[in-house]
This record gives sequence, structure tokens and C-alpha cells, in this order.
Amino acid sequence: MLTSQTLLNNFTSTNQSSAQDSLGQLGEDYTKFLTLLTAQIQNQDPLEPVDSTQFVAQLAQLSQVEQAVQTNTQLETLTSQISGLLNLGGTDLLGRDVTVQSDVVMLEDGTTSTSYEVGAGAAEVSAKIYDPLGRNVRTINGLSTVSGTTNPLGWDGKDDYGNAQLAGKYTVVLTAKDAAGNNIAIQPSRSARVEDVRFREGEIIFGLDGGETASSITVKSAS
Repeated sequence: MLTSQTLLNNFTSTNQSSAQDSLGQLGEDYTKFLTLLTAQIQNQDPLEPVDSTQFVAQLAQLSQVEQAVQTNTQLETLTSQISGLLNLGGTDLLGRDVTVQSDVVMLEDGTTSTSYEVGAGAAEVSAKIYDPLGRNVRTINGLSTVSGTTNPLGWDGKDDYGNAQLAGKYTVVLTAKDAAGNNIAIQPSRSARVEDVRFREGEIIFGLDGGETASSITVKSAS
């Protein structure tokens, strides 16, 4: 049998698609709740009346749900406003060069704009360059171990046999170790041109040259 408490429990456990839907549903359920509550009072057993504190508790619970839904409405509005501001904030980088955290290496005219930062204590740094087919075309040892600064990758665009590689998109895997052979943090980055700006799931996403996408939080600088 449907009771006011059952109705209230069903409503509070249902996932709503939006705050507006929740408010509409709340209005309908509130009316049903009062109707059932009145019916329960009118038809209760005089010898075993329903505890009035139960009704008070149900009303308080319904009030809390209403407040939560209204808060959600305000948050949705605020999120929409912030989204608009973020979209405007990202467009000023269209067509500009940014330095972004990335393991992508764009080879052009035998040069790249890839660099890296390594943590303190590194005794050796090496890099492996992979072509679009996943083949390791070049291994570079003896890279700079200086921390606290940006170090260029320095790849000349040639493979391990001295053959020049085709211009295009490659991937770098960097490894840094201390004197004891323990791994040290190392982060590659590159200079890239922003070709488009998107907004997805609460953050700005930049479309970069070479078909790469990057979150705005990975952008280190712009020029």
C-alpha cells in the first residue's frame, strides 16, 4: 500500500535528470504526500493513533529535499555562467603558440620544439623516439640532468643509423634515474599552435597542430 512515507522515500532515492525536473516532480509528490497524509490521519485506528512525530519528521525530510533541489538549481545556473566565461577566456589563445605538457614530438625541417623538465637528483636522462607505427627509431642517452630549468630534447630528426626521418608526428618516452637507479620525475613538453578551442565537461580543451588535444591545465605558457 502506498503511504506518505513510501512516497517520500521513493522520491528521495530517485535520480533526477535536472533541477527543473526535480522541482516539478517535487510539486507533484508534495501534493500527493499531503493527500495521503490526510487520508492516514482520517483513517487511523483511534485505539492506536499514528505517532504525530512521524508526520513532523516526514515534513522536515520533504523540506530538506526541496532545499537541496533549489540549491542544485542555483549551482546549475552558476556552472552555466562560468562555462561561458571560460569559453571566452580560451578564445584569446586561438592561433597563438603555447607550451603544453605533451609527449608528442613534431618533426619539421629536422628540428623539434620538444623540451623537458627533470626532478632534482637525476644522474642520467635518456629518451626513446617512436614513429607513428610505434617503432623505436632513435634512442638518445646522456641528456642534461639539470633540474629547475627547461632542457631541449635536441633530437636532430635522424634514426639510430643516421638516416633522416620524415617530417610529422612522433612520440617521446623520457626516463630519468638517480645514482642508485631509482626513477626520477620527468615531464616532456612542446611548443604548439592552438587551432581551436572547445569546452568539455567543465574544462577548456585546446585543439593543437598535429591533431593533438590538450586540457587548459596542461598549458604552461603562451606567446
